[in-house]
Amino acid sequence: MSIAAASAKPRNRWWSLSVASIATLIVTADTGQLSIALPLIITEFGADLTLASWIALVYALITASLYLPCGRLSDLLGIGNLFLAGFILYGLSSIAAGSAQNAVQLVIFRALQAAGSALIMANNFALVTALFPPEERGRAMGIAGGAISAIGYTMGPVIGGLLTHSFGWRSNFFVSAVLAFCGFAAARVLLPPESFKPAAVQKEPFDLVGALSFACAISLILFGLASAQKTGWQAPLALFSLVGGVALLLFFIRWEGRVGAPLLDLGLFRIPAFTLGNGARWISFIAMSVSILLMPFYLQFALGLDPLHAGFLVVPTPLAMALLAPIIGWMSEKVAFERLCASGMAVSGGAFYLMSLLTPKSSSLEIMVCLGLVGVGMGLFQTPNNNLLMTAVPRHRLGVGSAFLSIVRSLGYSTGAALATTIVGAQLTATGASSLQSFAKQVGTAAGDIGLAAFMRGFQFACLTAAVLCIVGAAISAVRVSRDAS
Repeated sequence: MSIAAASAKPRNRWWSLSVASIATLIVTADTGQLSIALPLIITEFGADLTLASWIALVYALITASLYLPCGRLSDLLGIGNLFLAGFILYGLSSIAAGSAQNAVQLVIFRALQAAGSALIMANNFALVTALFPPEERGRAMGIAGGAISAIGYTMGPVIGGLLTHSFGWRSNFFVSAVLAFCGFAAARVLLPPESFKPAAVQKEPFDLVGALSFACAISLILFGLASAQKTGWQAPLALFSLVGGVALLLFFIRWEGRVGAPLLDLGLFRIPAFTLGNGARWISFIAMSVSILLMPFYLQFALGLDPLHAGFLVVPTPLAMALLAPIIGWMSEKVAFERLCASGMAVSGGAFYLMSLLTPKSSSLEIMVCLGLVGVGMGLFQTPNNNLLMTAVPRHRLGVGSAFLSIVRSLGYSTGAALATTIVGAQLTATGASSLQSFAKQVGTAAGDIGLAAFMRGFQFACLTAAVLCIVGAAISAVRVSRDAS
């Protein structure tokens, strides 16, 4: 019997949705909270920016490497059990991070936090898919995956600023711990009993070789992409990491095709909706990453805005996504997934084209319109895309399918950041600024004026590249595949 069948009363299903919503809010708000607190953390520990980069990097590497194993474990052990373990680990490691006495301790506890995050976030879409029938699933995903996510990203820096200012940087971790324990209580009380039972029809072994090879492969690839942003693609460390990661990924794929109970069922990629949907999803996050990375540099260095003003100008993107997500979720129950996804990517393509026309003299209204359109486009795309992908996944593979969506998001963001850095860096190199960071140090000098012109050329070309990618994503999304979903 499915979880959805067990929760016969609609009200029970919607109460259970709060578990996924809490998980999403904790993880999405966490990033913004920590970004605000980092300067004080560095000052207290007497550390440098290397600590800041490792706090962010270790979290990204651990979550991405554990998503797939955690998704597989949920199929073998039950979604509810993974949620309970994730909330407990996240809560305890948050307390430990808030009590850290030095930088090394903080990085270690941040890694444990990431493991807890992977346990809960790898299974969010699986939980919603299992709880809700197709006629309600779009709205549920729109709330837990779209609206709550956008709210978390928007409010994270605000909450982090208030907590850090009033109680110190450690309070951010303690509040995260409280939310995690609330999530544990909600999962224990509100999830139906069937969610704590395995989804697999028969007992299967866990693919340890696959888990280890995948974790190493994805970690090396993400580390290589992060290194390439700072040192360039030809740097030995970046090259070694990327080549090693790709080699291990090829080994992983070959192993999964041979093992009896694979970590990742390669048969999922024979489902057109799953393959094409994830391709479009990857493109969407590449495009989003271009905006997320470059827009703060444009606003603060090209327009000369202070961080507070710049922060308000980027709000239209998550705000539009938050407002649209429940509405588009409902529409995805009535309108073909492909139409909504293709329309969303097309709108995003138009938005990025308009962004490529921005100059240092553009008005705040022009910028807000562009970023608002990005939010509208992504709001149109993401919830129907999530619904399409999870509807296509067989019920006994929901955990793995949900985890793979999270992996694609991580890879998309990392690829987009590396792409944007490469495009802008190619323009900056001729001015003597080897990176975005070195360009920032030149602002206000004679070299900075030359660098600004180079940055704007790179910024405009990066936005045009994102626009083209979105049109490609729209074409992929337009292919009729939902009839193949079961």
